[in-house]
Amino acid sequence: MRRHTIHKLIMTVAVLLAGAGPAHAQFADCSTRMLQMPTAEMQQDGTFMITNNFLNKHATSPKWNYHTFQYGIAVSFWGRVELGYVCTIFNGAWDPRPDEEKTERQRILRNQDRHFTGRVCLLREGEFGVDWMPALVVGISDPTTGSGGGEYSTGDVTGIGNGYFNRNFIVLTKHFQTPWGQLGAHAGYQFNRRKDYHINAPCLGVNWKPVWLQNKGIMDSFDCIAEFDSRTVNLGVIASIWDNHFEAMFELQNFQWVNFGLRYKLRIKKNI
Repeated sequence: MRRHTIHKLIMTVAVLLAGAGPAHAQFADCSTRMLQMPTAEMQQDGTFMITNNFLNKHATSPKWNYHTFQYGIAVSFWGRVELGYVCTIFNGAWDPRPDEEKTERQRILRNQDRHFTGRVCLLREGEFGVDWMPALVVGISDPTTGSGGGEYSTGDVTGIGNGYFNRNFIVLTKHFQTPWGQLGAHAGYQFNRRKDYHINAPCLGVNWKPVWLQNKGIMDSFDCIAEFDSRTVNLGVIASIWDNHFEAMFELQNFQWVNFGLRYKLRIKKNI
């Protein structure tokens, strides 16, 4: 690893640690996506991402009746697979029992939920020489098995297990070059079996990168996004800076609730 790359990484870690107290957000669930809906876009081979998210209470399951902070990592392989690990902060109010009534593990883990994410690209855009072919990605967040992981069997919205971020999806993405910049169209379907925030609906979105804001000084690109994520209609922007190492996002969820934040991306190795 070259010296300037190491220097960038050290500076980035310092920035992220310094910002862990204030709200920093991006891409709900810390994976490659639009604002909250999935996308069939994939990162380059060997891309490592660190994401810090501030999420308002409407962006999470009803378990969080307060705004929260989320952070996670993700890595991409061969431009086809992305795996991630995400942590979301509890404030402790969700479990009112005193410490003496909890096991040691419950005391340790009570302030943080952990889950995995996974995305697999089955088709790349224009693959096999077919220009009109969209990209196709399938994925899952917070995978669960059986009723203990969020498959609710009662009306109790507090649930019988975790799997708070459980969702499965399939999504198509196609990009178009115009005189005014790149336009992306995204359409998919999301589903889960939770009763507190049941998702069983399509999701649709568009993103536009104005040509006059590409590669202009410190800014590498500026992405304007509108989406329906199966639950809410969201508007937002994503700005990429410093040779696309940093991405900053601001989102207005359902035209009224704010999410925002920061992501750092480092291509650790090509073709891993």
